[in-house]
Amino acid sequence: MGVSPRDLRILALARAKLGDRGATFDEACRVLAAAVAEVIPSGRIYLLGERAGAPIVGSIISRVGIVDGPDGVDIVRGDRVLGRFRR
Repeated sequence: MGVSPRDLRILALARAKLGDRGATFDEACRVLAAAVAEVIPSGRIYLLGERAGAPIVGSIISRVGIVDGPDGVDIVRGDRVLGRFRR
């Protein structure tokens, strides 16, 4: 996927918190924020920019974030899609 071990741990934790259910962007933001706070004391997610008018939120350090896409919530770094949360 091209991300750090810590980012992978955060994304795996967020996916585990979602379980088998799909995710809206709002749900994905909530679980991502909770996963970041568990892995990084006082960790937060930030607005990184936008893609096609949709906000990208995530890490200001690694630039890995999530954005609402037409087929689900995409995991991105810059303009590159790295994966997806199921919808």
